[in-house]
Amino acid sequence: MILVTGWTGNTGGFVVRMLRERYPDQPIVGLARSPDAPSPPGVLVEPADLRDEGAVEEVFRRHAFTTILHVANIRFSPLIMRLAEAYRVPHTVLVHTTGIYSRYQEYSSLYREIEGGILDGRFEHTAWTILRPTMIYGNHRDHNLHKLIRVLHRYPVFPVFGGGSAVMQPVHVEDLAAAVVACVGNDRVKRRGYDLSGGSVVTYGDILRRITRLLGKRVRFVPVPLPAGIFFARLYGRASKHPIITVEQIQRLQEDKSYPHEAAARDLDFRPRPFEEGIAQEVAELRERGLI
Repeated sequence: MILVTGWTGNTGGFVVRMLRERYPDQPIVGLARSPDAPSPPGVLVEPADLRDEGAVEEVFRRHAFTTILHVANIRFSPLIMRLAEAYRVPHTVLVHTTGIYSRYQEYSSLYREIEGGILDGRFEHTAWTILRPTMIYGNHRDHNLHKLIRVLHRYPVFPVFGGGSAVMQPVHVEDLAAAVVACVGNDRVKRRGYDLSGGSVVTYGDILRRITRLLGKRVRFVPVPLPAGIFFARLYGRASKHPIITVEQIQRLQEDKSYPHEAAARDLDFRPRPFEEGIAQEVAELRERGLI
């Protein structure tokens, strides 16, 4: 029996779909905050908010899990590991983030503390696997590129803070979900961590140009010196309750965020699609949905 957290989210939804295809006879339990959450075919929905440890533990009491796929927030990883150890779940897969390596990520120190507690912990009855995806993209539910695509579709002028030369390696949501599912029943990945990056290393400027080509738009990119960008983002953040750009986001755009994934290719058969292919799929999906 497999427990999936975060299954109503973008990545988690693909994880559940792929699990049902690959393991049609395997019982799947999905945690949901709301008792009214829809129950997809092949998934037993258990209403339990991860913020309520007692409710989550009650789910562990009722079911004998063999694998946990924790796709929900990294902040709940310590809880999941405690319960997995207490209830002797053989394998626990935790989806974290390469944001742990950032100098600017607001929560990177917390993420490092959480991972450190797992890596240094004494877990005798559950074996962990940690997956760290890069920036996730691929459809209208991603938290990153779909917003950028819509902005570039709408406006003829776009600011580029700091030059746009930093490299990144976005990973497609379906490739990430496939890697999560590939951990099930895979002894090679136990007590190991994997960085999951995309199939192409691209600069931020490359991303902007590829999107505008796919959109068939002529957008003027205006270079903005980094200090000026940070200054105006700080003022904007004070004036707006929901800013579309923050100081941290501008700072992170200056970081190189490219990570090798050879270990994942070896142990998970991880073969992420090239960015050009993935972003074309996302633009096509947004068009189909009438979002651009």
